[in-house]
Amino acid sequence: MNSSEPDRIVFPDPNPVLTETPSIKKYIKYLAFFGPGAIVASITVGQGQLILGPQIGAWAGFALLWLITISIGSYIIAYVGCRFTMLSGIGLMDLFSIKTKKGWINWLFIAIMLFFIPIFTATILTSLGQALAWVFGVGHYLIWGVSFCLLAGILVIVARYKFLEYTQAFFVAVLAIGAVVSVISIKPDILEILPNFITIGQNVPASYPDWVINDYPSVTKTPIPLVMLGYLGTLTVTMLTLIGYLGWVKVKKWGIFKDRKDPNAFSQKCFDYFSKTGKIMYLPNEKNEIKKSRILLKPLLIDLSLAFIIVSIVSAAYMIAGAVLLGPPEQALPTDAKLVEEQVIIFEYLAGWLKPLFQISVVFALFGTVYAGFEAVSRMLYETGKSVSKRMEGLEYKRFMLYVLIFLLATGIPLAIWMYKGLSVLLMLSLTLMFVGVIGVIMYGIGAIYLSQKVLPEKYKLGKIGLAVSILAIFLMMIPILLIFI
Repeated sequence: MNSSEPDRIVFPDPNPVLTETPSIKKYIKYLAFFGPGAIVASITVGQGQLILGPQIGAWAGFALLWLITISIGSYIIAYVGCRFTMLSGIGLMDLFSIKTKKGWINWLFIAIMLFFIPIFTATILTSLGQALAWVFGVGHYLIWGVSFCLLAGILVIVARYKFLEYTQAFFVAVLAIGAVVSVISIKPDILEILPNFITIGQNVPASYPDWVINDYPSVTKTPIPLVMLGYLGTLTVTMLTLIGYLGWVKVKKWGIFKDRKDPNAFSQKCFDYFSKTGKIMYLPNEKNEIKKSRILLKPLLIDLSLAFIIVSIVSAAYMIAGAVLLGPPEQALPTDAKLVEEQVIIFEYLAGWLKPLFQISVVFALFGTVYAGFEAVSRMLYETGKSVSKRMEGLEYKRFMLYVLIFLLATGIPLAIWMYKGLSVLLMLSLTLMFVGVIGVIMYGIGAIYLSQKVLPEKYKLGKIGLAVSILAIFLMMIPILLIFI
């Protein structure tokens, strides 16, 4: 495509498996599309499910399982945003940069990330360090945490993207299987559990149980609405992965990028054309091309669906296990001092010899969160900033990642030391996830829906059902916020 011949674009032919006759073999092949979703799942199945999930289950029982249900809103938002880029070739954050005055929404997202991600770095450094010190029984957890965060950063910089996908899929599988098997062995009352997934906004505890108030005063410092918002933030496709995904679809060469030698250069060319004309006139109008474009969106739908299913199953397993094994009469909660040790009962319930498996799984999951998180943070900041900063646009991506790593460690380590001195890890984690995983996601979603309907050619816009589902997704994400004022 060039600016003088915008009508020359045709969509590439979809992967043959996408057009095969429906069969079990075909759907098994679909698993090969699980890529960026593995990174999303790995980041999600980390601190939130290991710490907040069992804790909430212990004091709230099954009452808040509906938070898992409404988190689907973020996956729908992720689909809408990436759908735009896979159809048009234009990065959504690039579009935000020229559709908002001086790219203010890009700068706002960058500011949110630069403020809150060091806090997230400090909390994951703390929990990973505690897990390693617990496993090996020697050394200060801060030394363990810093060392493995450095290792993760180095691996992200030197390793290929495909290695990142494979390792995250492995980390997720190890932790997920253990939790699910444990819950199955507990044999909880399914009929008691299932209604809680659909009683959205109901049965919200008015206060913590007496045993929590009396025995865990540090936990009760965090208001229940904030805990709910923080936990929802652990379940969602956060700002990190929402915007990082826009870069990953180019790496995967999905949608319009399929068969392109340089997806980033092609995306820039599409954006430059739009910047000059204010319209997307280079997409084909033929019925077969429009049909082809919709088929090319399937890998995205498959990837996000698998990520949501995995995260939901694991999240439910840990919350249910927390309710049954950590709640009364056990009455044991993860605290700032012991973020992961209490949950060992979830695996020990099956057999004492599974304790080492749990320890290894925890380390894998938390290390996977650090590993994938560095890539996601870098990708997010790069995709958000390159269109509003010429200096950032000119940076080679690997070099940019190095700068991000230095910033995160330079800010995260002092915060981790502050947490060691008494700053609540769980409170800071809840605040961070509320902004990064809920408020920021809602803002991004509103912008993605609006621009999809305003900028895309008529035949490529969301249909009536798609638009309605997208608006519903925004509403679902807002429910815990609305409950604060009810």
